[in-house]
Amino acid sequence: MGVRAVFSLLSLTFAAMIGCESGASRSGLPIDQNGANPFVDGAAVTGETGSPPVAEAGSNGVTQTENRSGGTGATATGGVNSGANGGVGGVGGVGGVSGTGGSSATGGVGNTGGMIGVLDSGVTDGNGVGGAGGANAGTGGAVVDPPPDPIVGGSPGWASRYWDCCKPACGWKGNVANGNPMSSCDLQGQSLGGNYDARNACEFGGTAYMCWNFSPWAVSDSLSYGYVAASGNNYVCGRCYQLQFTGSGHSGRNAGAESLNGKTMIVQVINNGGVARDQFDLLIPGGGVGAFNACSTQWGAFDLGAQYGGFLTACNGDRNCVQQRCQSTFANKPDLMAGCDWFLNWFNLADNPNLMFKQIACPSAITAKSGLQG
Repeated sequence: MGVRAVFSLLSLTFAAMIGCESGASRSGLPIDQNGANPFVDGAAVTGETGSPPVAEAGSNGVTQTENRSGGTGATATGGVNSGANGGVGGVGGVGGVSGTGGSSATGGVGNTGGMIGVLDSGVTDGNGVGGAGGANAGTGGAVVDPPPDPIVGGSPGWASRYWDCCKPACGWKGNVANGNPMSSCDLQGQSLGGNYDARNACEFGGTAYMCWNFSPWAVSDSLSYGYVAASGNNYVCGRCYQLQFTGSGHSGRNAGAESLNGKTMIVQVINNGGVARDQFDLLIPGGGVGAFNACSTQWGAFDLGAQYGGFLTACNGDRNCVQQRCQSTFANKPDLMAGCDWFLNWFNLADNPNLMFKQIACPSAITAKSGLQG
């Protein structure tokens, strides 16, 4: 975790040596008046004031829709007419409607129309009208990238957690090499769109906060997506990493970290500062504000838990306590509540789990949300 801003490089270095164990401390790093980033590789170069404003993020669960194939249209039999002219054949059955595809599945197959009805007698046999074929094959849901292969080799690292509500560093033009920065949000969690110059809410008078839909979310029982702060060579706005959890804790043995063994996350870097070079600070609602706090301004007078480690640390690992704090703080903020639920369930309250990591191509679901090029 570590403390950025306002302090000298020496004091930041000292802080980084002692403060990284529970949660993260960074906030979004603004550029100065000339558009330059006053922070390099997570170290403060000088000059940023931090004061409360806030931001949030949410998580979206994956909803799978069952694929269903339409039924086969019934065949109508032509009516019999013994008069001079044959009666008109019966109308062929209409084909069933094809089912809608699942999140990544192929849609249902269109149905075959009914057979042509035939008149048996009469001078002129009437032909029944063929049943209409089923609708076009159902369109699949949102595209889901295939899960990554297990990491072979890679580098060792660990994950912490934070949510300080500050504008992220990758929301500034000067910190993004390609394309536009990511958007920030206002006090109510509404996007500021292309207003990339809005002042960081963690600075005095700032109005730009972290958006609430940047919480982690589960893709499957073994794969999740999310966003992180990083430093050193790992801090490149928009870059993605595969994190493969090893089943142990960086800050000591804990059941949550052990339960993650074999699970994987793909995360995108959107922030920097105050973390170790092998550390990925996961953006998790209720994860602790760290050195900067805009959440008290944005969310109101709620107990935000421990400054470093948030709800989990304040609750001494008790699940019911964490859940109650989530429900109390995020009752009217469903995106943030979803992120807290993810931490309780998929992440199983893991405290600073160890992992192996490597750079990876960004999934489309991650870049679509952040707007950052991978």
